[in-house]
Amino acid sequence: MAAEELALSDITLEDLQEQHRQIAECVGVPGFLKLVKMFGGNGIYIPQMREVVKLKVYRMIQKEFDGTNIKVLSKKYGVSESTVYNVVREQLRTGTYRHPVIPGQMTIADLLGPVQNGL
Repeated sequence: MAAEELALSDITLEDLQEQHRQIAECVGVPGFLKLVKMFGGNGIYIPQMREVVKLKVYRMIQKEFDGTNIKVLSKKYGVSESTVYNVVREQLRTGTYRHPVIPGQMTIADLLGPVQNGL
């Protein structure tokens, strides 16, 4: 084991087998050694970029959803309308999405005000 640690102390790309060099070139030799320590002997799956950003895109859709813009968000983020609907379903169910503000538009509170005051 001491020989292994001694060899690792100054390992370079040229010291690696050909099939390992591409990974080490991508993440650097120290990063490659971290992967070896963490996952050595196991197969690991490297996801496609769309899987890496999926949850972030879904959060952006939720943030921008205003109750009327499913088609717009579908185009903007390159997902289907049903995907946008599935992402915002809970917001639709609970009514927690942001309504678009239209200048001069009355709200339900404006309408209920006179009723609650007995007018």
